[in-house]
Amino acid sequence: MLNNELTSDFIGSKRYTILQSLNNSHINFQWQIGKYFIDKKMQHDEDFIAAESRRLTEKWGNLFNVENIKLAITFATLIEDEIHVGILGTVITWKYLKVLLPLNDAELVFRFTRLCIDENLSITVLQKSVNQVIAGGDIPKLPKVKRKKTKVDYLYSTEMVEYDKNSPVPFRSHDILIFDSSRQLAPDGIINNLFPDNDLESFLKLNIPNKGFTEN
Repeated sequence: MLNNELTSDFIGSKRYTILQSLNNSHINFQWQIGKYFIDKKMQHDEDFIAAESRRLTEKWGNLFNVENIKLAITFATLIEDEIHVGILGTVITWKYLKVLLPLNDAELVFRFTRLCIDENLSITVLQKSVNQVIAGGDIPKLPKVKRKKTKVDYLYSTEMVEYDKNSPVPFRSHDILIFDSSRQLAPDGIINNLFPDNDLESFLKLNIPNKGFTEN
């Protein structure tokens, strides 16, 4: 029996739970894709990757393009523990991980993930920071975000943020991120960026019939 009124906050929180569950499944699936190639010891075989990409893309869409497969392989190489994969699935989306994986360093991926959570970074700001590290620099001291409070029903809209130029960003370690595994995303968390994701949406819609079921 339903113990809650169907208020906007209640419905919004349930929608949020559904999207978070979907995101966790998506992150785990990307890891499994990468693990498939690693288990076959084909993660460095360009011809095999290209052939599998053609085979899978034909039926399942662009989620299996060569670039995405290679990122999935990197993901499964860097993050070997499935528990850690599950933790990432509760706090970050594949769109963000695709920016982080070229760092090729699990500790940096976790540090930037914490930074994304704490500061609600946009993809653009994150990409610039990652590029700086790849170029040989340190993780930059990014400005703190002055957040606007959002209602649960508007969790998935893009949020405008203002930056304080002089505020350093504190870092928390990989271990603390693991211990925080049960933490829910804040209402303005980066789950906002799960959609739109054209590859994921196409993958989910491919086998859904256009019309409802008919009686026999």
